Amino acid sequence: MWVTRSYNEKFQQEFKIERKLLEAKGAKNTLELFNSEAFGEIALLDEGLLLRNLLCVQSELLAHLSACSHKNPKRALIVGSFNLELAYEFLRHSALQVDFLQFDLKVLESLISFLPHYREVMEAERFQLIPQLSTEFLAQNTQEDSVKYDIILSLDSNANAYSKLLSDDGILITRTSQILLDTQKVKEQLKSLEDFSVKMPFFAPLSLLQDCYIFASKLYHPAADIQLQKADMLEDLEYYHANLHLSAFVLPKSVKSAFFGVAKN
Repeated sequence: MWVTRSYNEKFQQEFKIERKLLEAKGAKNTLELFNSEAFGEIALLDEGLLLRNLLCVQSELLAHLSACSHKNPKRALIVGSFNLELAYEFLRHSALQVDFLQFDLKVLESLISFLPHYREVMEAERFQLIPQLSTEFLAQNTQEDSVKYDIILSLDSNANAYSKLLSDDGILITRTSQILLDTQKVKEQLKSLEDFSVKMPFFAPLSLLQDCYIFASKLYHPAADIQLQKADMLEDLEYYHANLHLSAFVLPKSVKSAFFGVAKN
């Protein structure tokens, strides 16, 4: 049997599976959990695919790339994901409070055996699960005296809305289309991020899932401002390191040319 991840009508990936382990339907999302010889377990969600043996790729890259580009982050927000490993990686940074916005608790709880550090994250003092819809959360947190975040990971389609919650030197990381396949869509998304002085597409090197993102900041540059001492002090990682951090922003010449005047670096 095979499970398929589709990017668009022209491109998809297939992963060989042995059997289905679980299916859970939440308020807005559906989870299917499969066993795979190559990847351990595979979680198929509305937001995409998670490979248990390769959770470190997304989790370590996004958490440490952002936290090691900011001089002194105090608060981070994760939106549009069920991947609690993102929070686990953020919590490696001792001063960082992590808020995890996720309304669909039935699906999240169904991943308790899939996510290696589920219980550890849930019990962490510096972690807060916010069980709200994003619309409700935004409506309550757009006032001037609302909590501001130094880092926001927005893995849903409403990244611009969360920019209002950033501190003056905040970093926003958002998912984008596949850079090589949908260059024009990435270009349009870069244009839409009008409030940022730095906005740079990047990808996860050697990622089987071909996930691509945009780094947007009002102050920090991911290469010029990388905190090397902080990056080098992180221990027991499988994927992230300082050189990989820098290489994630290296794009083909034709793509760099296409983004000229739109990407800001």
